[in-house]
Amino acid sequence: MNLLGWVRAPEQSLAQWDAHTALAASARADGLDRTLVCGMGGSSLVADVLASAFGARTLRVLDSTNPAAVGAAVSDDELPRTLFLLSSKSGNTVETLAFCHHFVARARPDQFVAITESGSPLDTLARQRGFRAVIPHPPGIGGRYSALTAIGMLPAALIGVDGRTLLERTGRVDVAAAERLGSAVADRAKSGRDKLRLAPPREVGALAQWVEQLIAESSGKDGRGVVPIVDDPLDASLPDLQTAGPAEFSADPLDLGREFLRWEYATKALCERLGVNAFDQPDVEEAKHLARAELVAARTSSVVAEPIETLSPADLRRSARAGDYFAILAYLPPSANVLAQLQRVRGAWGRTLRCATTLGIGPRYLHSTGQLHKGGPNTGLFLVITVETRDDIAIPEMGLTFGALHAAQARGDVRALLGRGRRVAHVHLSSLADISKLEP
Repeated sequence: MNLLGWVRAPEQSLAQWDAHTALAASARADGLDRTLVCGMGGSSLVADVLASAFGARTLRVLDSTNPAAVGAAVSDDELPRTLFLLSSKSGNTVETLAFCHHFVARARPDQFVAITESGSPLDTLARQRGFRAVIPHPPGIGGRYSALTAIGMLPAALIGVDGRTLLERTGRVDVAAAERLGSAVADRAKSGRDKLRLAPPREVGALAQWVEQLIAESSGKDGRGVVPIVDDPLDASLPDLQTAGPAEFSADPLDLGREFLRWEYATKALCERLGVNAFDQPDVEEAKHLARAELVAARTSSVVAEPIETLSPADLRRSARAGDYFAILAYLPPSANVLAQLQRVRGAWGRTLRCATTLGIGPRYLHSTGQLHKGGPNTGLFLVITVETRDDIAIPEMGLTFGALHAAQARGDVRALLGRGRRVAHVHLSSLADISKLEP
């Protein structure tokens, strides 16, 4: 990826800001007063951060293929007044295309906007279907470095953010200081403190998840990397942990543009100090390939797939070593209740193992921390959780269901982790009521 691309994104977005606000005003004038952002990783996390920081109840993000999550994304009452924003740099992200086919079959073409590279599959589909707008994604900017492009700025316009001020404040970034921050994080990681607890002020708390994917996907390769810790349930002092606390961030939501750019510079410097390429993700494709193989096998066989042999949770616990971290990879509906239960399980494992912990919702984490899990240091203890699918949803044009896609993504990542010699336990629950049984 071209470094110059994301450096110039703020000035390019300032030039496009009036067009974004005009599109937002046009949508509202047509009665589209709600927005559903459909995307994965960097293409959706920035919208989540902005909506959370500015208290926008009219914008939601769908980044889960779990049938329950897809079904709950838009109610029947909201459907005719929802603008669907489909974001994918490559335009062939399977989750985004699945969301597209699902909602295009239920809503009018003028309810859709796509942000994607020109000539991509999503670009072609959007033009054939007559979407309200198709916005080109800058070709030289990777998804996780795209926050200050239309990927982030159109959602900002749709929820009424003063985007011009947010973008202008990026000019206050002290590049040298940001690079010193990244280098310091890397130096501490090389000395053994390779877990980074991210604790922004409450007002911009969701920023931690955006920084998590930026650092994890950029640095986690060649057996190296920094493990970001978000929403730490223990907040304990550990010998392998460093912290970026509230004082390291601005609490002003209008400074989010500055924070995005500052952490991009910091991450570039961090990766340079670790000796890895900040702009590639060589291990992400493997899980996608294995998920596709699982889907092919499911289509061509009437036999239910055999469970993949992994460690038991007890064996996973016994395999722990000094310097490890424990990661929950949950292919469950990301409801507030489920997340709260998973946080309790996460805290219990952290107290038992006395180690740092993370929580990822599948398949969202595949586009965030998945690169780190497979390409970073072999210090992860991975507990993959799936649950029996109920009320599945067919995906038009794709010949499969969301439940089948969700299951294939989980199995594909289990195989990818095992193929890299990672320590993995997979537990399949009969119902969500069994989550608490996963505590050690």
